[in-house]
Amino acid sequence: MTSKNSFWDSCKENHKRRIWVWIVAVLSQLLVYGGMTTIYLSRIKGFYEDGTYRNVTQYKQAMYQAARDALGFSDNLYPIIFLLAALIAMQGFSYLYDRRKVDLYHSVPVSKNRRFAVVYVNGLIIYVTATLMGLALGTVIAISQGAVTPDVMAEMGLAFLWNLAFFLFFYHLMMLAVMLTGNRFVTICVFLVFAFYEICVTMLLDSLKRTFFETYSSYFIGYEEKLSPFYDYTANIWQLKNAENAAQAARMAMPLAAKWFGIALVVLAFAWFAYKKRASEAAGKAIAYRFLEPVMKVAVTIPAAFVIGQLVYDTSYQNELLLVLGMLIGGLIVCAIMEVVYDFDIRSLFKHLFSSAVALIGILAIFCSFKWDLFGYDSYIPAQNKVESIAIYPNGYYDNYWDENGKYIDNAEYQKETMFLTDTEPVLALAEKAEETDPETEITDAVEILYRLKSGRQKARVIRVNYDDPETEALLDRIFRTDAFQKGMFQGMTDETSYDQVTRITYSNGAAKTVVPKEEAKGLRDAWIGDMKQFGFSLVRHNRPCGVIFMEYGSSMGYIQRQYYVYDSFTNTIDYLKKQEAYYPVELPAAEVDSITVTCYHNEFLQDPEAAFRDDPGYALDREARAMPVNTMSEDVYVDYTTQETFYEEEQIAQILQHVDPNYIDAPWTNYGNDTDDRNNYSLEVVFKKDSSYPYERGSYYFTYSFRNGEVPEFVKEATAYTGEEEEDLSPAGVG
Repeated sequence: MTSKNSFWDSCKENHKRRIWVWIVAVLSQLLVYGGMTTIYLSRIKGFYEDGTYRNVTQYKQAMYQAARDALGFSDNLYPIIFLLAALIAMQGFSYLYDRRKVDLYHSVPVSKNRRFAVVYVNGLIIYVTATLMGLALGTVIAISQGAVTPDVMAEMGLAFLWNLAFFLFFYHLMMLAVMLTGNRFVTICVFLVFAFYEICVTMLLDSLKRTFFETYSSYFIGYEEKLSPFYDYTANIWQLKNAENAAQAARMAMPLAAKWFGIALVVLAFAWFAYKKRASEAAGKAIAYRFLEPVMKVAVTIPAAFVIGQLVYDTSYQNELLLVLGMLIGGLIVCAIMEVVYDFDIRSLFKHLFSSAVALIGILAIFCSFKWDLFGYDSYIPAQNKVESIAIYPNGYYDNYWDENGKYIDNAEYQKETMFLTDTEPVLALAEKAEETDPETEITDAVEILYRLKSGRQKARVIRVNYDDPETEALLDRIFRTDAFQKGMFQGMTDETSYDQVTRITYSNGAAKTVVPKEEAKGLRDAWIGDMKQFGFSLVRHNRPCGVIFMEYGSSMGYIQRQYYVYDSFTNTIDYLKKQEAYYPVELPAAEVDSITVTCYHNEFLQDPEAAFRDDPGYALDREARAMPVNTMSEDVYVDYTTQETFYEEEQIAQILQHVDPNYIDAPWTNYGNDTDDRNNYSLEVVFKKDSSYPYERGSYYFTYSFRNGEVPEFVKEATAYTGEEEEDLSPAGVG
């Protein structure tokens, strides 16, 4: 026999027992939405009163954005929604923790299905009502300040659905945790494990790959969770906050919200099934279903053991033996703790040794698979007939990328979306050659690779190659010369921004800064694209740019700029610049330079700290008295070997200027050499004459240059030689 009371009568009765949950939910949402709206809008008003905004239009736009931030997609909400979901679900089914309450509820002539539905629906009503009340309060505050538009309201509605999907996932997850347990403390633990398990496992796998795999890379494919709303929420909230309008926000948010809804329904089905099968005797027990105890024990112990082992590994300066011991001992401790929690009895420390053994074997198996790369991760190179296309990023170049609205695009993301090399043979050959490269004996650089397989899967790897190896250079040359590589690396090759957006074009050789009429944007870019046909790795490896073009775009693009490197062989570009009287060669006119200050760091002493004193007759007898680098028990003592000389004579200045390159202009993929090479051993400061007509950038007092390797004039070497008579710095390391 069942009660003839209506479903809604049962809901009303249930609400009376949940008053305190109502109070917590309503107060929290009123405070959050009302508080955020008040604070955000008052802050904008304060900025306006201080004169931060130049006109009323800017002020209104800032107010609208503040209202969007408070009532729409906010990064302040998800912790509160997470806690409310856990609280509402756990309190609603809290009678399941007490055997007497369970017997009482089961004695009432109400079916288990209705009881479940009543508690479930009431929980939804509590959250939705509290949230709508908070949004209503925030909207009233925003309207009173004139900060509401249709777009603000639309985004508020989207954010409500987004947050509702987030709530439902964790609401159902806590319900499942309640159904699987019979103790509040264990319920909370199980809920937290469910909520963060994928995140923890993903991070641990990433850590193991970084530790043991030489070719592991997260450049093109970062570690990311597939099912975790926490990851989706935090990874996308800033993009949603900065969306141009509600339509753009909807395109990003709704697919994720739909995924959360779908997963939440699956979790709800499991929770309902567990509720139906749950016995009354489960109240008060740690785990309601005995068969789950070893499963959960193994599932929790393995990642927990790796966390403990990683902590030991990091604090022991990467001692692998301690890593293994830490994992095994940590695994045993976690197994023992879980057995005690299961039975609430300290004597259960070493019960069920079989499941403990399974957990430890699993730990060792996973460690061995990573340590000895049992699945061939590092040796993986796909067959050429299985690769559809490749994206590649050779280390040595950095640029800023922007979309059509002036929004910044991450380097890896841009290259991944735009670079599709179908001539895969040189890349695969480069990967095979990298296996022969020894980073211990060769100077290597990283090359990031993304394999797009015909099966639809993507694999990312990083290889180490020697750029100075002739075979490697030839392979990279083939890659660099492809249209696909150039378009995926240099945004200027495919820039579709209207030339009407160009506000300023400048050219610089490192010191000179000249202006090209913005009307020449198309012609100048076309000339540069024509010169890029000769672009290759050999060109950039052995030549530095002679200048760089900066093309700036206006307000609708957010005042961004794109750069175009110019090399001596780019005759079309240089001729175009000459016609605009904007081209100046790298070598500066000596007659326009007032002085050059050369600083030598004497990096050779880093290799042989005692070299500076060997010519001293008293060196052998007074070695400890010398102010050479020594290591004491307490602190390091060092000598500053830096020497400096300023040259004023025009003849000497002219000789120096023949052998230097500007530091202001980056040189992608150029061979910079090591610390003892001239480029890193010397720095130069070039100062122009005050009455100079040279078009150097007047905002700079001096310009920094470096010697080309092997081209330091002898008189400069002599003038900056270390004699030992310079003032010695005997300060302890790190002390001024």
